[in-house]
Amino acid sequence: MRPAFYTGASGLVAFQETLNVIGNNIANCNTVGYKAQKTSFNQLLSTEMESNSDEPLLVGNGVRTVSSGLNADSGNPVSSQGALDLAISGNGWFAVNNNGRREYTRDGSFSISMSGSTAYLVNQNGAYVLDSYGNQIYSVIDSKTNTVDFNAMLDKVGVFTFPYPEALTPASSNCYLANTYTGTAAIASKNEYTVLKGCLEQSDVSLADEMVALIIAQRGYQMSARVVQTADEVEQTVNSLRG
Repeated sequence: MRPAFYTGASGLVAFQETLNVIGNNIANCNTVGYKAQKTSFNQLLSTEMESNSDEPLLVGNGVRTVSSGLNADSGNPVSSQGALDLAISGNGWFAVNNNGRREYTRDGSFSISMSGSTAYLVNQNGAYVLDSYGNQIYSVIDSKTNTVDFNAMLDKVGVFTFPYPEALTPASSNCYLANTYTGTAAIASKNEYTVLKGCLEQSDVSLADEMVALIIAQRGYQMSARVVQTADEVEQTVNSLRG
């Protein structure tokens, strides 16, 4: 009955990982620019059974979860009235420099970080927002008016696209990393997006869909636990017959 143990145990692990992803999506249903993560299942390698059959008989060894990427659809933009808030309508990602590492985000809730008489545009984590050329966006404070031209800074914000944005790797603070599966980041064409000032993009998490997925994953976890329990009961019965 060992295959039954392995199958049930792999199901427990797989559905637990799925529950973790669903829980993270639900927790971020109100996070600005958050992209829901998706998972799917892959069958583990099958092994050949010892039998007298002319054709090999295969038995499965359970399942495992694999990431199906992000839901890269645009969320709904809502008015925030923030002087430095931006939302992308259409395709594209903002780029930030987080301690020398380039990250991408749809969260346009930006702010100002002062360094002497220079104002830098940063995200909520303090990472520098980049322009289309990968440079930090900054403005020198006007010595006469002691003000900063926010509009000029926002007009410089770069927007980038990927061939496969669904493959972006989640990082910290609602940002994402490019990888070999996403393709190379490119400057987005003007006809692909519109940057909305004074707006923020809502999370694209659908609570209704997540609750349905949660129920399915819970039932799968319960069934996997039942497989392990049944295999244990059968093993105990076999051991008692041997005695």
